[in-house]
Amino acid sequence: MNKVTIISRKKFGEWIPPVEKKDVVAIRIGDQVPVKDTATKRYLDTLSLAFYDDWDFADKIDRNTPVGSNRFTEKDKTTVDSFIDKYADKYFVLHCEQGISRSPAIGYYILKKLGFIEELNNKKKSGLFLPNIEVYGVLIGKPYTESTATELRTEIKSLE
Repeated sequence: MNKVTIISRKKFGEWIPPVEKKDVVAIRIGDQVPVKDTATKRYLDTLSLAFYDDWDFADKIDRNTPVGSNRFTEKDKTTVDSFIDKYADKYFVLHCEQGISRSPAIGYYILKKLGFIEELNNKKKSGLFLPNIEVYGVLIGKPYTESTATELRTEIKSLE
C-alpha cells in the first residue's frame, strides 16, 4: 500500500484498505462536513474537512469570513498538520468528491512533509491529479497570489 492513497468519495465508500485498521487513517473532504458512515469504521481515525474546490488568489478573498464560508484556512492547515504529526507512521487514505483536486493537494503535502518524495513524484507523473493550488499554497505557507502562481504551479507539476 502507498503511504497516501487518493480516491473519490464513491470509491472510498467501497474500498477496503489492504492493511489492518490500526495502520491506516483517513481524511475526508467535502463541501460540508461528511457524516460518519460504515466506511469510516475501516480506519483507526478519520479527519473530516469541509471546504469548496475554489481556485482564487489569496489577496482577492477574505479568509476571515464566518464559519461555514467553506474556504481552506490556516486553522484547517493546523488541523491537518496535527493529524499528520499524530499519525506519521500510518498509511493515509484521502477522498474528496472526485479525488482529483482537494485530496491530492493534501496528499502531495503529506508526502512532501513526511519525505516520501519517490511516491510524490510517481503521483505527479501519473497525470491523474490536479491538486488545488489554493489549498496547496496555504499548506506550504505560500499563499496563491498572482506573484506566486507560477512558482506554485511549477512545484505541483515538477519532480523534486
